[in-house]
Formats: sequence, structure tokens, C-alpha cells
Amino acid sequence: MVGGGKVRQFKLEDILTEKQVHQIVKEYVPDEQWQLVDCTIKPATEGIAGFLGDHLKMSLTLKVGGRVEAVHLFVKRIPDDNKPKADFIEEHNFYRREMIIFQLIDKIRASEGPNPWCTKAVVCTESLLVLPDLNVQGYSPRPHNQTLDLAHVFVATASLARFHAAVANYEARRTIELNKPYSFFKEHEHIITEATYVKSPWLTAAAKLAANMLKTFSTKIFREIPDLENKVLDRILEACDCLKEYDDTINVVLHKDLWANNIMFRYENGLPANAMLIDFQCIRYGPPSFDLMSFLYLTTSSSFREQHERKVLHYYYCVFFDSLEDAAKQKVTELGFNREEFLRWCERSRMFGICTAIGSFPYVLMDPVVAQKTFDDPATFEKYFLEDRTEPVVAHANKDPMYKNRQVEVGEEFVKRYILNQP
Repeated sequence: MVGGGKVRQFKLEDILTEKQVHQIVKEYVPDEQWQLVDCTIKPATEGIAGFLGDHLKMSLTLKVGGRVEAVHLFVKRIPDDNKPKADFIEEHNFYRREMIIFQLIDKIRASEGPNPWCTKAVVCTESLLVLPDLNVQGYSPRPHNQTLDLAHVFVATASLARFHAAVANYEARRTIELNKPYSFFKEHEHIITEATYVKSPWLTAAAKLAANMLKTFSTKIFREIPDLENKVLDRILEACDCLKEYDDTINVVLHKDLWANNIMFRYENGLPANAMLIDFQCIRYGPPSFDLMSFLYLTTSSSFREQHERKVLHYYYCVFFDSLEDAAKQKVTELGFNREEFLRWCERSRMFGICTAIGSFPYVLMDPVVAQKTFDDPATFEKYFLEDRTEPVVAHANKDPMYKNRQVEVGEEFVKRYILNQP
């Protein structure tokens, strides 16, 4: 699909090289002769599935000996029909970030065991990612605009905690091997640079929209605050400055973009049994609480957090600590990163967690077909992405109460906590 709503036709050779096809097939039929007899490629969803690339489903039909086998894949690539978006993606290393994280995943063996927190990539380059189709493995995301209940939150929290622990374990092992402190961030600092959650046109536009949404829709006093837009921007920038590597606590690779479509659930007897984390294009590095609080604000309601937040935070810490190997556990203990210290970090991370929701909700909560027409049009991409997205967001909010209410809710909480209550 493209911004105008036309269906594109894709050819295999336009997406994969012959070498990449052989690389993929080798993962599925490593020691047998095969022949490619058919290939189907289509958009992963109707409308937009994500905002930093083309998302496709690909099926390869293979003749292997006397049988026919199908290989089902999920493909993400830099778009070739939206140059402003492609330039933005290239400039800010989004696919390079994902490439290095999947290289790390290969080293920490994330997909072993019955409940992996992530799948492995079969192809991962600076412009292309090919994964197994998790739908075929029984995984599916929740609806993009619905909040999670406690059962889903617990399962996703466990996967997030195991991801963070796996990174901490890897860094501890590398420190022993090298006989000097090792940091994944310091090795890849040239790639793990922030593109949006810094003083940038994108974030300035996010603050403008947040203020305009409150002025348009809030029934509380927030809409009357003088110079609201600049005050929101100042506090958002302050929150973003807090996400960094710290010397006095544990730091890990952070996903930072755990909205509904980036978590895939598998069910047993109608209940969520495991969660896979996908889409690592926005990774950062810092205390794990920043990831957890962002996840909670991106996927749960205010009433849910009031009722369940404390138990979710305790559950995360238990899974994280229990998943640490001895060397990492010793480091965590030496840093004094006990349960109480972790809870203090969660509170320090809250402002950033709300900021991720403020920045992401206008995109991820919009109907995917409408979002594609709105945000994936090369003619308006730079205006809505980097200048002012108020007009289309307010227009959609007038038609979709949920879309409106979730944005107003996080905006009001942000202003109440960090603008009205400041001395």
C-alpha cells in the first residue's frame, strides 16, 4: 500500500537477492535439495503496520524431494516510495539499530526454550529485516487501540524482564572474558543515537500537539495554563535528558517502543502464555525502569495503573533478578539495585514513560488505514512529522472518542504531575 491507498505489486527479486533467498531456505531445509515453485508477497496488514518501513508477508513454496513445503516470513524494509521517510530512517540509523540488536540476540540465544522473549532474524541488514511469521507460530498482537488487562501485562512484563536480564548477563560475561568493564552501549554508541526523543523538530511538534489537544478537548483547567506549549516542551525535554547511561545503577539495552503492535502473544486455553517482543528500531541504553514505565503508559489505562502498577513493578523485579546469572547478580547486588532502589528508579522514569505515550499515541492509536493515508504520504510527511500534526490528529479525534480520550488522559496526567505541581 502507499499513502494514496493504491495496492502495490511486489516481486521477489525487488526485495531479496538470490543469496538471501538461499540463506532463508537454508534455515528451514538445511541439508536438502529444493526448488522454489511459487512466491506470494502482500502487505502485512490493511493500512499501516508500523511507521518506519514497509511491512510485508511473504510465503515461499518449495519443492523439497517429493514433498511441498511452505516458508512463511515477515519482511520489513526501508520504503522505496516515500523518499522523505526513507531519508529520515537512514539518517537516524533505525535499521542499523535493529541489525545490531539481532546480532546480540544471536549471542544471547534469546529464542531458546518454550517461551522466548524474541525470535531470531533470518536476514538482517542495514535496510532489510526478515523474520519468521509469528502468526504461523500461533502469536498475534492485541488490537492496536485497546489497553492490556492484567494477564497480558504480566506475560509481557516477564518477557521484558527476561530481555533485560539477558543483556545484563551478556555484559557480565563479556566483562569476565575481556577482564575489563564491557558496555554494549560504548561498543555501539555511534549507532545507538537518539533520533526523536531529544530537542528535535519531531519532539517540538509532539509538544505542540499535546498542548493543542488539551486546549481543544480537556474539560479541566489545563487548557487555561499560559504558554502551555512551551511549558510542555520544556518538561518533555527534561524527561528525555534523564534517559541515559548511569554509573551508579544497572544499565541495559532498552526496547523503548513497546506499544500494542510490538508485542505478540501466544495463548493456551484462552489465556496469554507468552509474549514476544518485536521491532527493535528505537533501542536505547539506560536503567531498565525506563522501558517498563514506557510500556505501562503505552499499553494500559490510568485506572489500571492506579489499581495494579505496584504489583506489576514487583513482578518485574522478581523475574529480572531470578533471570540473572551469578556474575550479573553480583554486579546488581554491588550496585545496591535492590527492590526498593528499583522502585525509586521507576518513579524517576515515570515522566519519560508518559512522554513516550504523548509522542506515540497520535500515530499508533489511529486507525491503520487512516494512519497510512495521513502519515505515509510523501507530500505531507515532513509537515506532519516534523512541523505540526495538529490538524489531522484533531480531525480524527473528533471522530474517534477512544483516540481522543487516551491522548487527553496522558496529557492531563503529564501537566498535573510535572507542570501544575512544580514549585
